[in-house]
Amino acid sequence: MLTSLRTTSLRTASLRIATLSLLAFCSIGAFAQDAAPQPAAASTAEAGNGTLIIDVKPFNSEKDLPKKVVKQLKSGMIEWGIRDRQLVFTLVNKRFLDFPVNHTTRYGSTEQLSLPAGEYKITGVGIEMSTGFSVDKILERGAFFNDDIVIFKIEPGKTTTLNINPMIKIDRTFAVNFWIPSLMTSVSDGATATPEVALNDRNDTSIPWPQYTGPLKFIAK
Repeated sequence: MLTSLRTTSLRTASLRIATLSLLAFCSIGAFAQDAAPQPAAASTAEAGNGTLIIDVKPFNSEKDLPKKVVKQLKSGMIEWGIRDRQLVFTLVNKRFLDFPVNHTTRYGSTEQLSLPAGEYKITGVGIEMSTGFSVDKILERGAFFNDDIVIFKIEPGKTTTLNINPMIKIDRTFAVNFWIPSLMTSVSDGATATPEVALNDRNDTSIPWPQYTGPLKFIAK
């Protein structure tokens, strides 16, 4: 009986380690579990810089959540990076990506960058959590890429704002007791704003982790 209990405990611990090691913010709450610049290179074709503001709103929810879950999510952060004219926002641990994810912005705060004028594209790397002993299996089942899900322009001498609203939506369901906010994002030029798009939600154009052949996935050599 003692041996059986020890074996069960070891399996449970291994499961928790494999699952939590996958996410970028497992200790600071980009998700919650219930119960338990790199500056862009200067352009020679376009003169002048503009300003990009990453405005991350405080966490909010359209549905009632346990108080301890809300407390964890309110202290959450977003990890992201920029290289050349591409931005990547990820909920998958950055060690699995071949991209400089070197910015961390807490919910309810902002960052500001001066960038060369031109067109920029955003890719979101999302995950739908599942249980398992293998991190690779969890990635294969749940991780995906939303390539170029948002495209926007930086104008010389002007300010462009990415408004990111971390939200648990009323129609969002979770296979296990992990609560991952949708990063509802719009682009504003100060006068108008685009409709919100979820950077990290699976959609019809999402590319599952196993099928992704682009440059963002790290492959050990």
